[in-house]
Amino acid sequence: MSDYLPAELIVEILIRVPAKIVPRCKCVCKRWNSLISNPHFATTYLAHSKQRPYHLFRRLDQETGEELFTLHPSDNPDNPFPRNYHLKNLNRSDPAFHINLLRLAQEVKDKGGFFGCSSDYIKLNCPYKIKARYGQYFHEIVGSVNGLICMVDSSYFSIDDNYYLWNPSINRSMQLPRPKYHDQPKSNSFFGFGYHAPTDDYILVRLTYLKYCYSPVVDIYTLNTGGWCSAKAQPSAQYIIDSFGSVVVNGALHWLAYTPEYAYHNLIVSFDLGNEGNEVVFHEVPVPKILEGAPPLSMMNIAVLNGLLTLHGGQPEQSVDRGGREDWLVKEHAVWVMKEYNVVKSWTKLYVIDVGENFVRVVGFKKNGELLITMEDDKDKGLLLYAPNGRRGRPCTDLYISGLSRSFYLDNYVESLVLLKKNTEK
Repeated sequence: MSDYLPAELIVEILIRVPAKIVPRCKCVCKRWNSLISNPHFATTYLAHSKQRPYHLFRRLDQETGEELFTLHPSDNPDNPFPRNYHLKNLNRSDPAFHINLLRLAQEVKDKGGFFGCSSDYIKLNCPYKIKARYGQYFHEIVGSVNGLICMVDSSYFSIDDNYYLWNPSINRSMQLPRPKYHDQPKSNSFFGFGYHAPTDDYILVRLTYLKYCYSPVVDIYTLNTGGWCSAKAQPSAQYIIDSFGSVVVNGALHWLAYTPEYAYHNLIVSFDLGNEGNEVVFHEVPVPKILEGAPPLSMMNIAVLNGLLTLHGGQPEQSVDRGGREDWLVKEHAVWVMKEYNVVKSWTKLYVIDVGENFVRVVGFKKNGELLITMEDDKDKGLLLYAPNGRRGRPCTDLYISGLSRSFYLDNYVESLVLLKKNTEK
């Protein structure tokens, strides 16, 4: 019957099919196989998929040591973990509402929290398992874009890192070849992952600082070529802070960095994903003036909020000696947004995160201004919802999501057909 339908109509039907079903549709007939194999179909599918995004969440179960990935549908796209999900069957006009609320909260806890109760989340099966070497261990997620997740199995105890690309929506994955080994001792490696639209390519960047050298060795992997190339970086005195703390804004990767020589100078380093030639050029983006001369912003993170470059976390103020180890006291935890790209005066402090000394980090932002955060004390509190303008004394709401707090990862996710035509692992 499909022979009687216009190709445009068939495409309109197929882009509404779940991504995991699309590969099977190629077997229906030669015509469908031809339509789906056309690169334009993957682009059309992705554009439609972006209208129904998911949220990707990763956590490490502390009891089993299992790394767990879940997708959360976007019926309410700004609320991946609805705090009132388990309250929808309660009658708010019931005089015993508050008693029932406490009873329900205990019931949710007894069942194992958010993931122990019925919900509409989708559990993903990561094809790459990590064997714990020293204590609790999980993949480092470099980034997620257009349905493709880039992960690194990195260890300080080995010179060999493993690199993976995984598209869970079609259950395709691939382990990348390792880049050239640099025979000099390395100090640290830093990563970034992004999509370059003009060439329709996915790019993984590794910056390796060799000992006693502030200019990194740059290795670049492109999915279109399936291989790595090395490039020379211009001499600089910038040192990146967070190995996996990179974001993409305006077609460029950004890392939080500082200059280690003489007086500390904090800044943001950017790398254009369209960089051509054998020489890599890094650009500087300023941080808020008040943070420029502070100690290294190792307790801050870089993020993207509503398409804008964002900094969040602790602002160091004063160093203290903790048994021979220098540590920094935090003045405040705040969220900063650069409203006009690369204009230092446009940095705006949105608010201060006032939850006490046990604050760890921001996991994600919601469109209504609330934050998903983690806190730690004698018990790991898991994932909490924080309202900056909430009631005093009770700014946080427990979402009943437990796990190793530093393993929490949250990002937007869309289904796609990336890797469908690659020689991948299923």
